[in-house]
Amino acid sequence: MVLATSKQNKLEVNWIGPGKVLSRISDTNYVIDLPGKRDRSTIYHVNLLKPYHWRPELVSLVVEEVSDDIEGDAEIPYLDKQCTKFDYHEILRESQLQLKLSPSQIDELKQVITKNKDVFSPDPGTTHLMRMDIELISDKPIKTKPYRMSPRQINILREEIKRLLELGVIEIGQSDYTSPLILVESPNKDPRPCVDYRRLNEITRAEFFPLPNMEEIVEKVSAVPYVTVMDLSKGYFQIPLTPRAQRYAAFVAPFGTYIPKKMMFRLVHCWTIAKEGSQIAM
Repeated sequence: MVLATSKQNKLEVNWIGPGKVLSRISDTNYVIDLPGKRDRSTIYHVNLLKPYHWRPELVSLVVEEVSDDIEGDAEIPYLDKQCTKFDYHEILRESQLQLKLSPSQIDELKQVITKNKDVFSPDPGTTHLMRMDIELISDKPIKTKPYRMSPRQINILREEIKRLLELGVIEIGQSDYTSPLILVESPNKDPRPCVDYRRLNEITRAEFFPLPNMEEIVEKVSAVPYVTVMDLSKGYFQIPLTPRAQRYAAFVAPFGTYIPKKMMFRLVHCWTIAKEGSQIAM
Protein backbone atom coordinates (compact mmCIF):
# COMPACT_ATOMS: atom_id res chain seq x y z
CA MET A 1 0.00 0.00 0.00
CA VAL A 2 1.19 3.50 -0.87
CA LEU A 3 0.49 6.68 1.10
CA ALA A 4 -0.33 9.31 -1.55
CA THR A 5 -1.80 12.81 -1.60
CA SER A 6 -5.46 13.24 -2.49
CA LYS A 7 -6.32 14.64 -5.92
CA GLN A 8 -9.07 16.83 -4.47
CA ASN A 9 -7.01 18.22 -1.61
CA LYS A 10 -3.22 18.13 -1.61
CA LEU A 11 -3.21 18.50 2.17
CA GLU A 12 -4.95 15.14 2.58
CA VAL A 13 -3.33 11.75 2.15
CA ASN A 14 -4.87 8.33 1.54
CA TRP A 15 -3.65 4.78 1.25
CA ILE A 16 -3.93 3.50 -2.33
CA GLY A 17 -3.22 0.12 -3.83
CA PRO A 18 -2.36 -2.62 -3.45
CA GLY A 19 0.56 -2.35 -5.83
CA LYS A 20 3.40 -4.61 -6.88
CA VAL A 21 7.06 -4.05 -5.98
CA LEU A 22 8.97 -4.13 -9.28
CA SER A 23 12.45 -3.41 -7.99
CA ARG A 24 14.48 -2.07 -5.10
CA ILE A 25 16.63 0.92 -6.04
CA SER A 26 18.23 1.49 -2.66
CA ASP A 27 17.70 0.72 1.01
CA THR A 28 14.94 3.35 1.18
CA ASN A 29 13.47 3.58 -2.36
CA TYR A 30 11.34 1.12 -4.30
CA VAL A 31 9.73 1.07 -7.75
CA ILE A 32 6.01 0.32 -7.29
CA ASP A 33 3.53 -0.66 -10.00
CA LEU A 34 0.07 0.75 -9.13
CA PRO A 35 -2.85 -0.32 -11.38
CA GLY A 36 -5.02 2.56 -12.55
CA LYS A 37 -2.31 5.24 -12.47
CA ARG A 38 -1.09 6.96 -15.63
CA ASP A 39 2.54 6.44 -14.61
CA ARG A 40 2.17 2.96 -13.20
CA SER A 41 5.84 2.52 -12.31
CA THR A 42 6.76 5.15 -9.74
CA ILE A 43 9.55 5.47 -7.17
CA TYR A 44 8.37 5.71 -3.53
CA HIS A 45 10.25 6.14 -0.28
CA VAL A 46 9.95 3.28 2.19
CA ASN A 47 8.24 5.57 4.72
CA LEU A 48 5.29 5.86 2.30
CA LEU A 49 4.83 2.10 2.02
CA LYS A 50 3.25 -0.61 4.12
CA PRO A 51 2.58 -4.30 3.44
CA TYR A 52 -0.84 -5.38 2.22
CA HIS A 53 -2.41 -8.53 3.67
CA TRP A 54 -5.30 -10.34 1.99
CA ARG A 55 -8.23 -10.73 4.31
CA PRO A 56 -9.24 -14.34 5.07
CA GLU A 57 -12.35 -15.70 3.41
CA LEU A 58 -15.42 -15.66 5.65
CA VAL A 59 -17.94 -18.49 5.52
CA SER A 60 -21.43 -18.67 7.04
CA LEU A 61 -21.21 -14.97 7.92
CA VAL A 62 -24.39 -13.16 8.94
CA VAL A 63 -24.29 -9.39 9.45
CA GLU A 64 -27.00 -8.12 11.78
CA GLU A 65 -27.87 -4.72 13.12
CA VAL A 66 -26.93 -4.34 16.77
CA SER A 67 -30.08 -4.26 18.88
CA ASP A 68 -30.99 -4.29 22.55
CA ASP A 69 -33.86 -6.69 21.81
CA ILE A 70 -33.65 -9.71 24.07
CA GLU A 71 -34.29 -11.94 21.06
CA GLY A 72 -31.19 -10.67 19.26
CA ASP A 73 -28.62 -12.63 21.24
CA ALA A 74 -30.70 -15.72 21.87
CA GLU A 75 -28.97 -18.89 20.76
CA ILE A 76 -29.75 -22.56 21.07
CA PRO A 77 -28.44 -23.63 24.49
CA TYR A 78 -25.90 -26.37 24.91
CA LEU A 79 -27.77 -29.59 25.62
CA ASP A 80 -25.63 -32.19 27.33
CA LYS A 81 -27.37 -35.52 26.98
CA GLN A 82 -24.97 -37.08 29.50
CA CYS A 83 -25.85 -34.58 32.23
CA THR A 84 -29.04 -36.28 33.39
CA LYS A 85 -27.92 -37.75 36.70
CA PHE A 86 -29.49 -36.24 39.79
CA ASP A 87 -26.75 -35.03 42.16
CA TYR A 88 -27.98 -33.76 45.52
CA HIS A 89 -24.47 -32.94 46.74
CA GLU A 90 -23.82 -30.76 43.69
CA ILE A 91 -27.03 -28.82 44.33
CA LEU A 92 -26.05 -28.39 47.96
CA ARG A 93 -22.55 -27.24 47.06
CA GLU A 94 -23.59 -24.76 44.37
CA SER A 95 -26.33 -23.20 46.51
CA GLN A 96 -24.22 -23.13 49.74
CA LEU A 97 -27.29 -24.18 51.73
CA GLN A 98 -25.10 -25.74 54.39
CA LEU A 99 -24.25 -22.19 55.50
CA LYS A 100 -27.90 -21.27 55.98
CA LEU A 101 -29.62 -24.45 57.19
CA SER A 102 -29.16 -26.74 60.16
CA PRO A 103 -28.22 -30.42 59.63
CA SER A 104 -31.82 -31.52 60.31
CA GLN A 105 -33.18 -28.98 57.81
CA ILE A 106 -30.67 -30.13 55.20
CA ASP A 107 -31.80 -33.73 55.74
CA GLU A 108 -35.45 -32.72 55.26
CA LEU A 109 -34.50 -30.80 52.11
CA LYS A 110 -32.67 -33.82 50.76
CA GLN A 111 -35.79 -35.96 51.18
CA VAL A 112 -37.91 -33.40 49.32
CA ILE A 113 -35.40 -33.04 46.48
CA THR A 114 -34.94 -36.81 46.17
CA LYS A 115 -38.70 -37.35 46.03
CA ASN A 116 -39.04 -34.74 43.25
CA LYS A 117 -35.75 -35.34 41.46
CA ASP A 118 -37.42 -35.13 38.03
CA VAL A 119 -38.07 -31.45 38.70
CA PHE A 120 -34.32 -30.85 38.92
CA SER A 121 -33.47 -32.66 35.68
CA PRO A 122 -31.39 -30.63 33.19
CA ASP A 123 -33.43 -32.09 30.32
CA PRO A 124 -36.38 -29.95 29.15
CA GLY A 125 -39.88 -31.32 29.66
CA THR A 126 -43.06 -30.52 27.70
CA THR A 127 -45.90 -28.34 28.90
CA HIS A 128 -49.54 -29.22 28.22
CA LEU A 129 -50.80 -25.72 29.03
CA MET A 130 -50.15 -24.11 25.65
CA ARG A 131 -48.63 -24.45 22.19
CA MET A 132 -46.91 -21.92 19.98
CA ASP A 133 -48.50 -21.14 16.62
CA ILE A 134 -47.19 -19.04 13.73
CA GLU A 135 -49.51 -16.99 11.51
CA LEU A 136 -48.08 -15.46 8.34
CA ILE A 137 -49.15 -12.34 6.45
CA SER A 138 -47.88 -13.72 3.13
CA ASP A 139 -48.60 -16.99 1.33
CA LYS A 140 -45.28 -17.05 -0.53
CA PRO A 141 -43.09 -19.84 0.89
CA ILE A 142 -39.64 -18.94 2.17
CA LYS A 143 -37.04 -21.51 1.21
CA THR A 144 -33.41 -20.64 1.92
CA LYS A 145 -30.39 -22.73 0.99
CA PRO A 146 -27.92 -23.71 3.72
CA TYR A 147 -24.99 -21.39 4.27
CA ARG A 148 -21.52 -22.45 3.22
CA MET A 149 -19.48 -23.73 6.18
CA SER A 150 -16.08 -25.19 6.88
CA PRO A 151 -15.70 -28.91 7.71
CA ARG A 152 -14.93 -28.00 11.34
CA GLN A 153 -18.16 -26.00 11.65
CA ILE A 154 -20.19 -28.78 10.04
CA ASN A 155 -18.83 -31.33 12.53
CA ILE A 156 -19.83 -29.07 15.44
CA LEU A 157 -23.34 -28.66 14.02
CA ARG A 158 -23.69 -32.41 13.58
CA GLU A 159 -23.03 -32.96 17.28
CA GLU A 160 -25.52 -30.26 18.32
CA ILE A 161 -28.19 -31.60 15.97
CA LYS A 162 -27.61 -35.09 17.37
CA ARG A 163 -28.35 -33.82 20.91
CA LEU A 164 -31.52 -32.05 19.78
CA LEU A 165 -32.72 -35.22 18.05
CA GLU A 166 -32.01 -37.37 21.11
CA LEU A 167 -33.97 -35.00 23.36
CA GLY A 168 -36.94 -34.87 20.98
CA VAL A 169 -36.64 -31.14 20.33
CA ILE A 170 -36.42 -31.63 16.55
CA GLU A 171 -36.98 -34.39 14.02
CA ILE A 172 -35.80 -35.15 10.50
CA GLY A 173 -38.31 -34.07 7.87
CA GLN A 174 -39.16 -31.94 4.85
CA SER A 175 -41.00 -28.63 4.46
CA ASP A 176 -41.69 -26.00 1.81
CA TYR A 177 -40.41 -23.42 4.34
CA THR A 178 -36.75 -23.58 5.38
CA SER A 179 -34.45 -21.18 7.22
CA PRO A 180 -30.66 -21.66 7.33
CA LEU A 181 -28.81 -22.99 10.35
CA ILE A 182 -25.62 -21.12 11.25
CA LEU A 183 -22.91 -21.48 13.87
CA VAL A 184 -22.36 -18.54 16.22
CA GLU A 185 -18.79 -18.33 17.49
CA SER A 186 -18.02 -15.67 20.10
CA PRO A 187 -14.86 -15.00 22.14
CA ASN A 188 -14.70 -16.94 25.43
CA LYS A 189 -17.87 -18.89 24.54
CA ASP A 190 -18.52 -22.34 23.11
CA PRO A 191 -19.87 -22.39 19.53
CA ARG A 192 -23.67 -22.38 19.40
CA PRO A 193 -26.02 -23.32 16.55
CA CYS A 194 -28.57 -20.67 15.64
CA VAL A 195 -31.36 -20.57 13.05
CA ASP A 196 -31.48 -17.43 10.90
CA TYR A 197 -35.24 -16.75 11.02
CA ARG A 198 -35.04 -13.15 9.75
CA ARG A 199 -36.91 -13.75 6.48
CA LEU A 200 -39.62 -15.76 8.24
CA ASN A 201 -39.97 -13.13 10.96
CA GLU A 202 -40.56 -10.43 8.35
CA ILE A 203 -43.81 -12.10 7.25
CA THR A 204 -44.95 -13.35 10.67
CA ARG A 205 -47.95 -11.67 12.29
CA ALA A 206 -46.71 -10.22 15.56
CA GLU A 207 -48.27 -11.13 18.89
CA PHE A 208 -48.15 -9.09 22.06
CA PHE A 209 -48.51 -9.97 25.72
CA PRO A 210 -48.59 -7.26 28.41
CA LEU A 211 -45.68 -7.53 30.81
CA PRO A 212 -46.34 -7.10 34.54
CA ASN A 213 -45.34 -3.87 36.21
CA MET A 214 -42.15 -4.43 38.19
CA GLU A 215 -43.03 -1.80 40.80
CA GLU A 216 -46.33 -3.55 41.52
CA ILE A 217 -44.55 -6.88 41.90
CA VAL A 218 -42.05 -5.38 44.33
CA GLU A 219 -44.89 -3.92 46.38
CA LYS A 220 -46.61 -7.31 46.57
CA VAL A 221 -43.55 -9.23 47.74
CA SER A 222 -42.03 -6.55 49.98
CA ALA A 223 -43.93 -7.74 53.06
CA VAL A 224 -43.73 -11.52 52.56
CA PRO A 225 -41.31 -13.60 54.69
CA TYR A 226 -40.13 -15.82 51.81
CA VAL A 227 -39.57 -15.19 48.10
CA THR A 228 -39.37 -18.27 45.87
CA VAL A 229 -37.59 -18.07 42.52
CA MET A 230 -38.10 -20.74 39.86
CA ASP A 231 -35.97 -21.25 36.78
CA LEU A 232 -36.95 -23.43 33.84
CA SER A 233 -34.48 -25.81 32.24
CA LYS A 234 -34.29 -24.60 28.63
CA GLY A 235 -37.72 -23.03 28.95
CA TYR A 236 -38.22 -22.40 25.23
CA PHE A 237 -37.78 -26.11 24.52
CA GLN A 238 -40.64 -26.97 26.90
CA ILE A 239 -43.30 -25.30 24.72
CA PRO A 240 -44.48 -27.47 21.79
CA LEU A 241 -45.26 -26.12 18.33
CA THR A 242 -48.49 -26.57 16.40
CA PRO A 243 -48.23 -28.56 13.14
CA ARG A 244 -48.50 -25.29 11.18
CA ALA A 245 -45.70 -23.70 13.20
CA GLN A 246 -43.52 -26.78 12.71
CA ARG A 247 -43.93 -26.43 8.95
CA TYR A 248 -42.96 -22.74 8.96
CA ALA A 249 -40.08 -23.08 11.45
CA ALA A 250 -38.26 -25.87 9.59
CA PHE A 251 -34.56 -25.24 9.13
CA VAL A 252 -31.88 -26.58 6.83
CA ALA A 253 -28.26 -27.51 7.49
CA PRO A 254 -25.60 -28.55 4.95
CA PHE A 255 -26.45 -32.18 5.78
CA GLY A 256 -30.26 -32.20 5.99
CA THR A 257 -33.61 -30.59 6.79
CA TYR A 258 -35.12 -30.65 10.28
CA ILE A 259 -38.55 -29.93 11.75
CA PRO A 260 -38.66 -28.35 15.22
CA LYS A 261 -41.16 -29.91 17.62
CA LYS A 262 -40.54 -27.33 20.35
CA MET A 263 -40.33 -23.54 20.29
CA MET A 264 -37.10 -22.33 18.70
CA PHE A 265 -34.97 -19.33 19.56
CA ARG A 266 -35.08 -16.23 17.33
CA LEU A 267 -38.66 -16.71 16.21
CA VAL A 268 -40.18 -13.25 16.29
CA HIS A 269 -42.58 -13.69 19.22
CA CYS A 270 -41.16 -16.67 21.12
CA TRP A 271 -40.24 -14.41 24.04
CA THR A 272 -43.86 -13.24 24.25
CA ILE A 273 -45.12 -16.83 24.17
CA ALA A 274 -42.69 -17.83 26.91
CA LYS A 275 -43.89 -14.99 29.14
CA GLU A 276 -47.52 -15.91 28.54
CA GLY A 277 -46.78 -19.54 29.36
CA SER A 278 -45.08 -18.53 32.61
CA GLN A 279 -48.12 -16.51 33.64
CA ILE A 280 -50.45 -19.43 32.89
CA ALA A 281 -48.27 -21.84 34.86
CA MET A 282 -48.22 -19.50 37.86
